[in-house]
Amino acid sequence: MIAECATTLLVGAASAFLPVTPVEPYVIAVVATTGGAGWILGTAAGAGQAAGKLLIFLAARGTLRSAWVRRHLTPAARRPRLRERTKAQAPPGVVKRWTTKAITRLDRPRQATTVVFTSAVTGLPPLLITSVYAARTSMSAVVFGMTCLAGRAIRFSLVASVPGLLGLLHLHL
Repeated sequence: MIAECATTLLVGAASAFLPVTPVEPYVIAVVATTGGAGWILGTAAGAGQAAGKLLIFLAARGTLRSAWVRRHLTPAARRPRLRERTKAQAPPGVVKRWTTKAITRLDRPRQATTVVFTSAVTGLPPLLITSVYAARTSMSAVVFGMTCLAGRAIRFSLVASVPGLLGLLHLHL
């Protein structure tokens, strides 16, 4: 069980940086093949992802506070063409409205934790984007890391319970 937890933690950490490597199928496969406790493997995957997202958060915070970056990005932010391109690339419809509302709530310290937790559990807005955006707010790294860990542990524990639920469904049919 220790080897499964360690590899799940590493896959979770890798998937924090590479969105094309989702950890959910891996967690389901490990639980289905080993019969391990889903909540333990889900928590291990959540810890790996939270550690990776915390590194992204800290890197973004350091980069955003860099004098060199501020000096070079400030004139670019004033260009209307850049803003128009950014608005044109936003997702359409309900997702756009929900994401826009969530991002504006990140600017409010009392609501930022709720947005990060919701993003960690549901994936909307994507946690990678939320991590970078939250880095520019006053949220502490400890609060971000713990909120992200709690949300991801819940998400991956629920995902890890799928093989058991399918087994129960099969027994009742």
